[in-house]
Amino acid sequence: MSAAHGVLRRAPVRRRLRRLVWLVFLPVLWLGWGSVCPAWSSASPYRETLDADDTLLVVGDLQRTSLAEAWLLRREQNDAARRRVLRAMEHETDVAGLLLLGDLVFDGSSCGDWTRLDAELDPQRERAMLVVPGNHDYWGLDAQACARLRERFPSLAERTWRTVRFGELALVLLDSNPDVIGPSGWSAQRSWLREELRALKDDRTVRGVVLAMHHPALTNSTVTEDDDAAAELVELARETIEPMLVLSGHAHAYEHFVVGSRHHVVSGGGGGPRVTLLEGEARRHRDRFEGPSPRPFHYLRLRRRAEGLVVEARGFRTGESEVRRFDRFVVPWPEAPAR
Repeated sequence: MSAAHGVLRRAPVRRRLRRLVWLVFLPVLWLGWGSVCPAWSSASPYRETLDADDTLLVVGDLQRTSLAEAWLLRREQNDAARRRVLRAMEHETDVAGLLLLGDLVFDGSSCGDWTRLDAELDPQRERAMLVVPGNHDYWGLDAQACARLRERFPSLAERTWRTVRFGELALVLLDSNPDVIGPSGWSAQRSWLREELRALKDDRTVRGVVLAMHHPALTNSTVTEDDDAAAELVELARETIEPMLVLSGHAHAYEHFVVGSRHHVVSGGGGGPRVTLLEGEARRHRDRFEGPSPRPFHYLRLRRRAEGLVVEARGFRTGESEVRRFDRFVVPWPEAPAR
C-alpha cells in the first residue's frame, strides 16, 4: 500500500474525530462550563412569604448570555449591568419582597448558573423571593432543572402556579410554559385559575388582582411575538375578574400597553441580551412608553397607595452613571371591590 493511499484512508478517520470533538464542544460552548453539575449539590431555599410593607420590587430575565450567544450571535454580555440592577434594588427600603419574572438563569440544569445567581442575590437573602418560571429556568436536563428550581423555591414542588397576597392585592402567579408542564398540567392550571378567581371575587378583602407570568401576551419585540399561551391565561382570567395589571418578562425590554382598564407591563431588563422593538407602523401594539430601543436595564417598583397601584420603572441606559426613574404611572383601584 502506498503512502498516499494510507493518508487517504486516515483522512476520513480524522474528519470523524473532528466531528466528534465539535459534537462534544458545541453544547459546552452553548451552555458554558458552569453546566457541570455534581449530583450531590444543593442550595438553601429562599423565603417565599411577603412582609407587610407596601413596596414590591419586580425584575425579569436575570439570565447570563451564553458563550455561543456572545461569540457567534454577537449578543450583549450584560453581567455588569445585571449586578448593577441588583445593587440598586438592595438600596430600596420598605420592601415586602421581590417578584422574579422568570429566566433567572440561562440553563436551568446548570449548577454553575444557579450558584452565580445565588451569590448575586445573597445580599437580599433576607427578603422574600417569589418566582414565575421562565423557559430558560427549565432548560437542560428536565429533572435537574426542576430540582434546581424546587430546592430554591419549595412552593413550586406541589405546582408551579399559586396566589400570594400583597395587602389588598392578590398576586396570581402563573406558569406560561405549556410545553413543559404538558397538556394535563396546562388543563389543571386552567381549572385552578377559574376556581381561584371565583374565590377571589367573593373575598371582600381583595381589592384588585395582578397576573404575573414569564411570557408576554403583548409585545413589540423583533425577536419574539405575542405569546398565545399567555394570552389564553389573560382571557381566561377576564371571564371572572379584569386584572388591574399583567406582568411579564421574556422580551428583554420595557414595554407598557393599556387595553381598556388593564395595564400590561413587559419587564425583561434584568440583564439578558436586550432586543430592539418594532417601531412606527410596524408595531403590533401602541406602547405608552415612547423611549427608543434597546430599552434601559431596569426593575419595577410597585407601591400600594390610596389612589391605586403606583408603578415605577427604574434603571439606566448603557453609559449612564445614575440609576433613575424613567417611567411612572398609576393603575387605579377598581371602582368596586372585586367580587
